[in-house]
Order: sequence, then C-alpha cells, then structure tokens
Amino acid sequence: MRSVVSVHRLRPVVALVGLILATTVSAQEAPDQGAILDALGEIRRAAGVPGVTAAVAVDGEAIFSGGTGWADLENQAPSAGVTVHNVASISKAMTTVAILQLVEQEVLGLDDRIREHLPALPASVDRVTVRQIMTHTSGLRESYELPLRTVDALVAAIGDAGADALRFAPGEFWSYSSAGFNLLQAVIESVSGLDFELYMRTRIWQPAEMSRTALDVPAQIVPRRGRGYGRDGDGNRINATFFDMPALWAAGGVLSTAGDLARLGVAINDGALLERSTVTLMHRAQVDPVMEFKVGGPPEERDFVQALGWWIDTDARGRRYVNHTGQIRGVSSILMNYLDDDLVIALVANILPFDARTHGEALAQIFFEQ
Repeated sequence: MRSVVSVHRLRPVVALVGLILATTVSAQEAPDQGAILDALGEIRRAAGVPGVTAAVAVDGEAIFSGGTGWADLENQAPSAGVTVHNVASISKAMTTVAILQLVEQEVLGLDDRIREHLPALPASVDRVTVRQIMTHTSGLRESYELPLRTVDALVAAIGDAGADALRFAPGEFWSYSSAGFNLLQAVIESVSGLDFELYMRTRIWQPAEMSRTALDVPAQIVPRRGRGYGRDGDGNRINATFFDMPALWAAGGVLSTAGDLARLGVAINDGALLERSTVTLMHRAQVDPVMEFKVGGPPEERDFVQALGWWIDTDARGRRYVNHTGQIRGVSSILMNYLDDDLVIALVANILPFDARTHGEALAQIFFEQ
C-alpha cells in the first residue's frame, strides 16, 4: 500500500475513462475551462462524489483551477479550486522537498543514519538511514501505538517496541511507513533550527506561492475548508469520522488546495525550490522492482517504482509520471507530474473510497493526442 489504505492502488474500469479518452487533445493545445469542468462533472457523477476540485498547469503556467459539486453538503458550500482539505500523504512529498533542501545545504546527508540527528531513538533502529525512510525501505512500521500523537511520543513508542521496532532489516524490502516520515519532521527541526511549520511556510509554501497551505491544526479557523464523507452499509453518504493530528504533520497533516498543489509541482519543475540536479535526483528510481514485505509470506512485487518520497507510475497509454496520493477523513487526493510533457495535475475528491489515480490519469488524457 502507498497510503493509509491500499484501495487507491486498485484500477477499476469505469465508463468515464473511455469518455475522456475519446476527447483528447495535445498538451500544447490545452482544452478550455468548460471541457475540464465537464470532465470533472463526469468524474463526480461516475464516482458519486459530493465535490471534486482540480488544478492544471501546462508548460509551467496555470490554465485551470476549479471544481464542481459541494465542498460541504450540510451548508451547500460549492467546491472550488480554493477549497481547503487535508491532503494526507501528499504532505510526504512536501517533506521530501524540505529534506532535499537541507541536503543541498550540506547539513544533512541522504545516507546519514537517523540516530545521528535523533539520538533519543533506540539502538534497534541504528542502521536506518534518511534515504531508507524516504523510500519506505527502513523497516519501520506504518504506525505505532501512541499515547499522544507527537513526535516525542513516536520516538518513545519505537523504543518501547524493542526488537519489534523494525519489520525487517533496513533496505531488505519495501513497506509503507508514515511513522518514518514523521521522524523526518524532527530531523528538519533539528538540522535547520526552525520549527517545522516555520520551515515549511518560509522555505516551501511561500516560495511556491502556496498561500492557502498550512498545518492542520483543529483549533484554527480555516476559510473555505471542505468536509470529507464516507458511505454507510447502504451506500448513503455520511460524515467522515474526525480525528485530529496535534503534532504529526510531516507524513499526513497538511491542509492545501488543488490550486496550491499544482503550484508545488510547477515550483519543483521550474527550479524554484530545488536545484535542477536535485530535482532529477528526487525523481530518479531508487527502488526497482518494489518488493513489498508480507507478514508470514514471500514479498509481493508492486507495479510502480519508488523514487525519493515520490512514486513513478505509467498510465494506460504508456506515459510516465511521478506522483503522490493521499487519503484521510473522507478525502482522496493526488498530485501528478508528467515530466516529459510539462503537465501538472492536482485532483481532490471529498469521499472515500475514491480511486484518485485512475480518475487523475483519465483527466490527464484530455491534454494528450489520442
């Protein structure tokens, strides 16, 4: 799995895909706003989503940011490109950029052992490196039982796990770990000397012009915040269960919009956040093939390639793109970066389950020749 649940690796066949593939154009001749809204409307109807938002950038320029449906069913608030949701594990992609900025500054190394920067961690994880955490090959679990959801509590829980702190020897297999990325939050603070929120705001969000992106702090009033939904046993829409994330933000606690996510992709591609050589390194395959650890059985080969903090996938027409997805509290999201075509797409839907990858790929096809 590559998120809290594995459902977004599934690729169901939906009628929408055929509909959109039949109306493709080249990336250089971007469709008009109406065509994109029509495509979003088809996604909404096909998947039964209350609201769906998207943003698109072609050749480094934003050409669309908008939505259809409802961001909040109870208050009949419409979805728009500025609707704010927790984008869950796409937070890991932002954390990856922060780590690589510190690598560029030569205050951190990808192959540094994590205990060099977090000495409170137990000796059982001594061999774990920063690179292994960023490629989900550290052996750290997805999560640990925490009395409080803080990084300090996470460090203590890893120590309490003793010999069970790691699922396998570091570097041996692949296993998705949000816990590992939350440790990187403490590494960023330790190495930079800045609070995590201040670092992200001043070094990433502001330079990328992501003005509506922030940490998900439940007590804060967030203009244009949308709601997430699920379904009951009869298929009826219900409010998603709320849980807060008081201090574990690096792995899945960032609020953003489809528009801001697309700006992140553009800023990466334009070299506004990282040097070109570092961007190339970030998007380079690190684990191929990906052999996922399975308890009590042989590892399972997955159908994607692991880069630094990002995944490399190939769509139905053989086009390669790097991406990250997220699912939390009734919201599913994806940020897709077609590097060879200079096409960035962000898609957010406020219901689970929702296969963001399949629908994101379908949306991308209207920018390519059939």
